[in-house]
Amino acid sequence: METLKAAIPEALKRVIGESTVDDLRSTCSSLHRFLVHFEPFQKMVAELADPKYALCGKSKDAALKSKQLGNQYFSNANYAKALYSYTQALRRAPLEAGNMENNLVAMLYINRATVLHKMSLLIECLRDCSRALQICPSYAKAWYRRGKVNASLGNYKDAIYDLNVAKSVESSIGGKRQIESELKIIFDQCKSTSTVVQHKENSLKTVGEMPRIKLQCVSMPDKGRGMVSSCDISPGSLVHAEEPYAMIISKQCRETHCHFCLNELPADRVPCSLCSIPFYCSNQCQIRAGGQMFRIYPEENAILKNLPSDLGEYAAEVIQGNDSELEIDDITEHNHECQGVHWPAVLPSEIVLAGRILARFSLKSTSEDISNFVERLELSHCYNHMPSESKLDSHIYAMVLLYCLQHSYGTIFSIDGISMSQVVIIISQIKVNCMTVVRLKSIDARGRSDQFGEFPFQSSAYLTSNVEQVRVGKAIYKAGSLFNHSCQPNVHAYFISRTLYLRTTKVVAAGCQLELSYGPQVGLWDCKDRLNFLKDEYIFHCQCTGCSEVNLSDIVLNAFHCVNTNCSGAVLESRVLDCEKQKIKHFSIDDKVDKNDDIYEVCLHALNENDASIHIQPGYCLKCGSYCELESSHAAVDKALITIKRLQDAILSREISNTTISDALRSLRLLRSNLHAYNKLIAEAEDNLAQAFCLVGELQPSMGHCKASIQILEKLYDPDDIVIAYELVKLSSIQLSLDDGAAVDSISRIGDIFSRFYGLHADLVFPYLQYLRREIENFSVKALQSNAFPAK
Repeated sequence: METLKAAIPEALKRVIGESTVDDLRSTCSSLHRFLVHFEPFQKMVAELADPKYALCGKSKDAALKSKQLGNQYFSNANYAKALYSYTQALRRAPLEAGNMENNLVAMLYINRATVLHKMSLLIECLRDCSRALQICPSYAKAWYRRGKVNASLGNYKDAIYDLNVAKSVESSIGGKRQIESELKIIFDQCKSTSTVVQHKENSLKTVGEMPRIKLQCVSMPDKGRGMVSSCDISPGSLVHAEEPYAMIISKQCRETHCHFCLNELPADRVPCSLCSIPFYCSNQCQIRAGGQMFRIYPEENAILKNLPSDLGEYAAEVIQGNDSELEIDDITEHNHECQGVHWPAVLPSEIVLAGRILARFSLKSTSEDISNFVERLELSHCYNHMPSESKLDSHIYAMVLLYCLQHSYGTIFSIDGISMSQVVIIISQIKVNCMTVVRLKSIDARGRSDQFGEFPFQSSAYLTSNVEQVRVGKAIYKAGSLFNHSCQPNVHAYFISRTLYLRTTKVVAAGCQLELSYGPQVGLWDCKDRLNFLKDEYIFHCQCTGCSEVNLSDIVLNAFHCVNTNCSGAVLESRVLDCEKQKIKHFSIDDKVDKNDDIYEVCLHALNENDASIHIQPGYCLKCGSYCELESSHAAVDKALITIKRLQDAILSREISNTTISDALRSLRLLRSNLHAYNKLIAEAEDNLAQAFCLVGELQPSMGHCKASIQILEKLYDPDDIVIAYELVKLSSIQLSLDDGAAVDSISRIGDIFSRFYGLHADLVFPYLQYLRREIENFSVKALQSNAFPAK
């Protein structure tokens, strides 16, 4: 990419950098004329799009190498590494016709199933057995393994069916005898119990909640199109739900999350059947993404026709699975990318997302012009306001993408000024309309997570749970893009599988805009940093209430302490002050603010227009006017932060010494003496100390520092903000470890906030909440028992 950019004549770069939308056809044509004869460009396209250069194709030799490695690990009882090796082998193994008795993919599924059985992952093992049978229905070992697993699960009826099919397709006398022996054991077990465990393909259940509020799109003079409601909306109301128009997984999540639904991958992840890049959480996701049924040898079903009718029906149901019930879209997101090429693995995610959008055009190209297609998307774009460098990048990527697609689709994608200009617009549309898909994950102090939905909790283990937001992908939601941004949003966006949900977090009056946050909001960053981020990422100058009217958080977020120790005033440096001066004339205080609060008094003194010229100066206290020498304060803070950083590194490495904690405590005192009491750096230091004390088993000081951090954050955010709930998760887990009755109030508050932000989906989005609720019940039972049997 850099080689291409460096070779482009400076005059052409300048023309592209200064271009507008009206110039695109001309600038794209000029760039095309230059690059089409530039040998490094032709070489790059060939390496990206020609199958003979592909890095993502299937390779039987590579699969066999990984299989052999898995066999070695299995022999040494290293089941975790064996599982990984067999999975990598499945990723690279091609689906081959013929030679059914030695089919590599079916054999690998059974090898992995055997490992999963050893690891007591029985449901995952069962699924892999079924996958082997979908490929090779006459695979006796697969039926035998499936029967053994069903027996372990208590599904004796299915186990008997499985083993009877295994006996029918088994060719050796010794094998048949072994199966008969297993059948006798299972018959005896079946007589003594009636336990039946039902299993369905892994999927995330969803709550049947649908938006009931009718919204309308209106034109706003300052923000363009926006969404409003004709009626008042209460907090916690679901106002919108939508499937993505196109979606792409983040590169850093390719090994950990499903490439279709973006949920965490199970141990029995499913690879793409055509290339070696994606993993899926189930057959269903693999089919929806690639459009290809997992079964590739349906003619082998003839082998099972000799079975008795009831056994034949059972075998057919196992082989068919749930795939026949799937409704596959005309456009499958990954299908056009897995044709033995590797450009989807190399190009930036946003460019691959543009390719997925263009794949929708490919089906209708015979009847629709690409310009009409782009216009019909009705997505806003920012091309005219993009930096020169970004305009040049968009031009080059548009040309590279079109050449890659042309290799797959032929003349459907013509390479000319018109097509290139429209792809440049699509890339620009993605820049301002793309939404980052996130998942919530609970991480405890020992590094365990809620991946499998189990939360073992021992009071002696000194666990504290933390909430992490994982950015798993990017998506285009056509209707969702109509919701404008605010740094003080009244709508919260979240995702269940691929579906976007928008829920109000505040009362929204009829006719008022429904606004969500595109990035950092009030409380996370100060106004200047938010404005810079939004301008860089989304090419607009934010004029929301958080950025145009004075708010309490922006004043103190990065403020210094007054030199007068008895004064609660804030001291601002010029960078922050210059931004806040622009907002003085719009000063207003929320009705919810406590008028006796020091922070309110600070703002009132600072922003009184009558004496603003006196007080609003860099380095001067906004309350009493005392001067603070900011250079020395900066030096003291920087020194303290070096020690806090050491503590953070120690937390990550789980190597925390008493010296590290003592040094951090001294640095915290240094921060408190130089920074305003509500400066966010103090909250972060308090949080780090809470984690450190928890890791070394000192829960009382851990709880104290956790509370101190939350008290600061409640000044920077709304007390009912979801950020506060995340912090309360830490506090409540410490309180539970201490058998502190205050945990009941903390968990109750967490539930209330989560209900406002996630409604009926709260337990799906954050399963750890279910564990916390169970702990409240257990705590209540203990309290009742204690009262019922008082100590003598």
